[in-house]
Amino acid sequence: MARSVQYRWNNPLMGKISRAALPTRAARCSVPLVEEKHRLWSRFLADVLVARLNADAKFTKLAGKLNETIQLRCFDTPDGTDVAASYRVSAGKAELVKWVEEPAPAALRDEPLDKNAYLARTSAPYRIWVKLDTGEFGVIDAILSPHYKFEGAKLKVLKNIRTFQRISEISQTIEKRY
Repeated sequence: MARSVQYRWNNPLMGKISRAALPTRAARCSVPLVEEKHRLWSRFLADVLVARLNADAKFTKLAGKLNETIQLRCFDTPDGTDVAASYRVSAGKAELVKWVEEPAPAALRDEPLDKNAYLARTSAPYRIWVKLDTGEFGVIDAILSPHYKFEGAKLKVLKNIRTFQRISEISQTIEKRY
């Protein structure tokens, strides 16, 4: 017969609890102490990026005069999806205004760029985004890569290249898995 144990705190709802009813040490320790890292190109990380950008004084200063929307597209994520993320940068603050994720190959691959809505759009396979995020590629290297498609107002983007480089730098500091 299991022995009953009275806990030191006075809790009338708990009363006496049988040791057999308590979780084993292994069960209590099975909960990971550290949250699992989120994958690059997940909605959660997009929200974290926006929060970090908005808390970054250097980004705020660089993006102070920018008032534009950009779209980043990633094809063939490890989840088998294509993703389009649209970010609005206005008065030194960033905002995720649209997130579209569809099974690959998605129709969004063939959508023309709406130049009235977006300053620029970049599209690349997941593996190129990983190279950008790990620092293997810089923003300029990516633009020159045949696997990275850049559309939009190139001169205006180049004028604000330090802002876009800062976005890449902040993204690289966020812990994630690939």
